[in-house]
Amino acid sequence: MLSAQDLLVALKLLQHDAPTHSHTLLGKPLGLSQSQVQQAYEHLTDARLLRPGTWSPVRAALVNVLVKGVPYFLPAPQQGDQLVCGVATGCGAVSLPCVETAPLVWPYAGGESEGFPLTPLCPEAVTAAQRDPELHRLLALTDLVRSHRSSLKERSVAAQRLEQAILEPVAAY
Repeated sequence: MLSAQDLLVALKLLQHDAPTHSHTLLGKPLGLSQSQVQQAYEHLTDARLLRPGTWSPVRAALVNVLVKGVPYFLPAPQQGDQLVCGVATGCGAVSLPCVETAPLVWPYAGGESEGFPLTPLCPEAVTAAQRDPELHRLLALTDLVRSHRSSLKERSVAAQRLEQAILEPVAAY
Protein backbone atom coordinates (compact mmCIF):
# COMPACT_ATOMS: atom_id res chain seq x y z
CA MET A 1 0.00 0.00 0.00
CA LEU A 2 1.37 3.41 -0.95
CA SER A 3 1.71 6.15 1.61
CA ALA A 4 1.84 9.91 1.19
CA GLN A 5 5.58 9.81 1.99
CA ASP A 6 6.07 7.31 -0.84
CA LEU A 7 4.50 9.79 -3.25
CA LEU A 8 6.68 12.60 -1.90
CA VAL A 9 9.73 10.48 -2.74
CA ALA A 10 8.31 9.68 -6.19
CA LEU A 11 7.75 13.38 -6.94
CA LYS A 12 11.33 14.16 -5.88
CA LEU A 13 12.63 11.37 -8.13
CA LEU A 14 11.13 13.12 -11.15
CA GLN A 15 13.92 15.66 -10.90
CA HIS A 16 16.97 14.87 -12.97
CA ASP A 17 19.31 15.85 -10.13
CA ALA A 18 17.69 13.76 -7.38
CA PRO A 19 20.49 12.10 -5.35
CA THR A 20 19.60 8.45 -6.00
CA HIS A 21 22.96 7.03 -4.97
CA SER A 22 22.14 7.41 -1.26
CA HIS A 23 18.93 6.92 0.73
CA THR A 24 20.22 9.42 3.27
CA LEU A 25 20.98 12.11 0.66
CA LEU A 26 17.61 11.62 -1.03
CA GLY A 27 15.77 11.76 2.28
CA LYS A 28 17.51 14.82 3.70
CA PRO A 29 15.80 17.51 1.55
CA LEU A 30 12.49 15.70 2.06
CA GLY A 31 12.82 15.47 5.83
CA LEU A 32 12.75 11.67 5.68
CA SER A 33 15.07 9.16 7.31
CA GLN A 34 17.14 6.59 5.46
CA SER A 35 14.71 3.84 6.50
CA GLN A 36 11.69 5.86 5.34
CA VAL A 37 13.30 6.34 1.92
CA GLN A 38 14.18 2.63 1.72
CA GLN A 39 10.58 1.74 2.58
CA ALA A 40 9.30 4.20 -0.04
CA TYR A 41 11.61 2.61 -2.63
CA GLU A 42 10.17 -0.83 -1.83
CA HIS A 43 6.57 0.41 -1.94
CA LEU A 44 7.10 2.30 -5.20
CA THR A 45 8.82 -0.70 -6.80
CA ASP A 46 6.06 -3.08 -5.62
CA ALA A 47 3.45 -0.68 -7.03
CA ARG A 48 5.35 -0.61 -10.34
CA LEU A 49 5.95 3.12 -10.09
CA LEU A 50 9.73 2.61 -10.22
CA ARG A 51 11.55 0.45 -12.72
CA PRO A 52 12.90 -2.61 -10.87
CA GLY A 53 16.47 -2.22 -9.65
CA THR A 54 16.54 1.50 -10.44
CA TRP A 55 15.34 4.81 -9.04
CA SER A 56 13.74 5.64 -12.40
CA PRO A 57 10.01 6.50 -12.10
CA VAL A 58 7.50 5.00 -14.50
CA ARG A 59 6.14 8.43 -15.39
CA ALA A 60 2.88 7.42 -17.07
CA ALA A 61 1.95 5.17 -14.15
CA LEU A 62 2.78 7.94 -11.67
CA VAL A 63 0.51 10.35 -13.56
CA ASN A 64 -2.34 7.84 -13.30
CA VAL A 65 -1.85 7.39 -9.57
CA LEU A 66 -1.63 11.13 -8.86
CA VAL A 67 -4.53 12.17 -11.08
CA LYS A 68 -6.90 9.24 -10.66
CA GLY A 69 -5.94 7.58 -7.37
CA VAL A 70 -4.74 10.25 -4.94
CA PRO A 71 -8.07 12.15 -4.87
CA TYR A 72 -9.63 8.96 -3.48
CA PHE A 73 -6.98 7.45 -1.21
CA LEU A 74 -5.33 10.71 -0.04
CA PRO A 75 -8.07 13.34 -0.40
CA ALA A 76 -7.75 16.85 0.99
CA PRO A 77 -11.17 17.64 2.46
CA GLN A 78 -12.21 21.14 3.37
CA GLN A 79 -10.73 22.13 6.76
CA GLY A 80 -12.89 25.14 7.43
CA ASP A 81 -13.77 28.60 6.23
CA GLN A 82 -11.41 30.55 8.49
CA LEU A 83 -8.41 32.11 6.78
CA VAL A 84 -5.06 31.02 8.23
CA CYS A 85 -1.40 31.84 7.69
CA GLY A 86 0.71 29.27 5.95
CA VAL A 87 2.60 28.24 2.84
CA ALA A 88 0.78 28.79 -0.45
CA THR A 89 -0.39 25.74 -2.35
CA GLY A 90 -2.86 25.11 -5.15
CA CYS A 91 -3.58 28.21 -7.26
CA GLY A 92 -1.57 30.34 -4.86
CA ALA A 93 1.62 28.44 -5.75
CA VAL A 94 1.08 27.84 -9.47
CA SER A 95 -0.18 30.22 -12.12
CA LEU A 96 -3.70 28.94 -12.55
CA PRO A 97 -6.91 30.96 -12.49
CA CYS A 98 -8.81 30.30 -9.27
CA VAL A 99 -12.48 30.33 -8.42
CA GLU A 100 -11.82 30.78 -4.69
CA THR A 101 -11.60 34.30 -3.27
CA ALA A 102 -8.62 33.25 -1.16
CA PRO A 103 -5.91 30.75 -2.07
CA LEU A 104 -5.21 27.45 -0.36
CA VAL A 105 -2.39 27.24 2.18
CA TRP A 106 -0.73 24.57 4.24
CA PRO A 107 -1.14 25.84 7.81
CA TYR A 108 2.34 26.78 9.00
CA ALA A 109 3.36 29.28 11.64
CA GLY A 110 6.26 30.58 9.54
CA GLY A 111 4.17 30.91 6.39
CA GLU A 112 3.84 34.19 4.54
CA SER A 113 0.53 33.57 2.76
CA GLU A 114 -3.06 33.72 3.93
CA GLY A 115 -5.76 31.42 2.68
CA PHE A 116 -8.04 28.50 3.35
CA PRO A 117 -6.30 25.67 5.22
CA LEU A 118 -5.49 22.48 3.36
CA THR A 119 -3.82 19.45 4.89
CA PRO A 120 -0.55 18.80 3.04
CA LEU A 121 0.04 15.48 1.32
CA CYS A 122 2.21 14.55 4.30
CA PRO A 123 3.74 16.58 7.15
CA GLU A 124 7.18 16.61 5.50
CA ALA A 125 5.80 18.13 2.28
CA VAL A 126 5.71 21.70 3.63
CA THR A 127 9.38 21.90 4.54
CA ALA A 128 10.44 19.96 1.44
CA ALA A 129 8.45 22.34 -0.78
CA GLN A 130 10.04 25.37 0.84
CA ARG A 131 13.48 23.99 -0.05
CA ASP A 132 12.60 22.98 -3.61
CA PRO A 133 10.48 25.20 -5.92
CA GLU A 134 9.95 22.45 -8.53
CA LEU A 135 8.75 20.00 -5.90
CA HIS A 136 6.51 22.75 -4.50
CA ARG A 137 4.91 23.18 -7.94
CA LEU A 138 4.22 19.45 -8.27
CA LEU A 139 2.78 19.27 -4.75
CA ALA A 140 0.58 22.33 -5.40
CA LEU A 141 -0.82 20.76 -8.58
CA THR A 142 -1.40 17.50 -6.71
CA ASP A 143 -3.23 19.45 -4.00
CA LEU A 144 -5.58 20.99 -6.56
CA VAL A 145 -6.40 17.52 -7.90
CA ARG A 146 -7.10 16.10 -4.43
CA SER A 147 -8.78 19.15 -2.86
CA HIS A 148 -12.50 19.28 -2.20
CA ARG A 149 -12.25 23.07 -2.45
CA SER A 150 -11.08 23.01 -6.07
CA SER A 151 -13.65 23.42 -8.78
CA LEU A 152 -14.02 20.76 -11.46
CA LYS A 153 -12.31 23.09 -13.94
CA GLU A 154 -9.40 23.73 -11.55
CA ARG A 155 -8.96 20.00 -10.96
CA SER A 156 -9.04 19.31 -14.68
CA VAL A 157 -6.50 22.01 -15.58
CA ALA A 158 -4.28 20.97 -12.65
CA ALA A 159 -4.41 17.33 -13.80
CA GLN A 160 -3.38 18.38 -17.32
CA ARG A 161 -0.49 20.49 -16.00
CA LEU A 162 0.61 17.75 -13.64
CA GLU A 163 0.62 15.25 -16.50
CA GLN A 164 2.56 17.68 -18.69
CA ALA A 165 5.12 18.39 -15.93
CA ILE A 166 5.71 14.68 -15.35
CA LEU A 167 5.74 13.47 -18.96
CA GLU A 168 7.41 16.50 -20.57
CA PRO A 169 11.01 15.48 -19.69
CA VAL A 170 10.44 12.19 -21.51
CA ALA A 171 9.37 14.01 -24.68
CA ALA A 172 12.56 16.12 -24.57
CA TYR A 173 14.76 13.10 -25.39
